[in-house]
Amino acid sequence: MPLSMIETLRDFVNKADQLGIEYMVTGSYAMAVYGEIRMTKDIDIVIQISPSKVSAFFDQFKDEYYISENSIRRAIGRRGMFNIVNNTHGGKIDCIVQKDTDFSRTSFSRRYRETVADINFWATTREDLIVAKLQWANDSRSEMQIRDIANLTRKTYDADYVRGWIERLALGSIWSEVEKWKTQHEPLED
Repeated sequence: MPLSMIETLRDFVNKADQLGIEYMVTGSYAMAVYGEIRMTKDIDIVIQISPSKVSAFFDQFKDEYYISENSIRRAIGRRGMFNIVNNTHGGKIDCIVQKDTDFSRTSFSRRYRETVADINFWATTREDLIVAKLQWANDSRSEMQIRDIANLTRKTYDADYVRGWIERLALGSIWSEVEKWKTQHEPLED
């Protein structure tokens, strides 16, 4: 991870913990937890934030980040996303307001503490990251997402849990694309 992103994550975690804001690192940075390092331009973090916490969140970040209080409020209203950019390190964080879905609630309840680069933070599980990336790939048909899922599924994971969500979320078609991609891109054996 580039130093600017590490310092931005460290600062976000410290500030969120001070505010009592519940969060979970997901996306490409969560992949680092599982040994799958991929360059990215931002850090994806799912957060639980209520309208009553917006002013405190804004005040905590406003001196060191590009941040818009109105963007935060709009994101909460539509359960969308807002971003903040660290003025010192240049790191960007996409703050994804937790969705009100069974999968989002379950995924968030399964998060756990992990340490990477001496930063202790809440991270998504491998299985929930696979399902989330399947949802993103289903919407975007991004080969990068498909490759990420293939890499995450090459190591041990709870396949029954993932299959259950694939069925519940109707992700069978994109899962088939991932399986096909894996057979076409299997690592060469010595």
